[in-house]
Amino acid sequence: MAVPTAPAAGEPIAEAWGDVVHDAVVAQDMQAGTASVSWSASSVSASVQITFPRPFASAPNVVCAMTHAHYTVSVINISPTTATFQGRRTDGTNQTVSVSAQWFAIGPRA
Repeated sequence: MAVPTAPAAGEPIAEAWGDVVHDAVVAQDMQAGTASVSWSASSVSASVQITFPRPFASAPNVVCAMTHAHYTVSVINISPTTATFQGRRTDGTNQTVSVSAQWFAIGPRA
């Protein structure tokens, strides 16, 4: 979709330009949640797959927020319906671990 020229200050907004702006914003879906990743004392990493509450039209952008000095959680294998969160141990300890990570996804509405 070609983006028409934006109206100058004080000029009426052309319908074509307004439609593009409306579609770019309204056509996006935002979802959020928590993913818990657990791994045993003998494992360096583990993963858990989450299913989005509402499918996206295509793979969304997913952000994961988790702060801990000895563990990391990243997002891999993102599809329109699921994402996998992978936890990794970075401290070399040998203990059972469970961490929760907040996630936020934004992508095209299905």
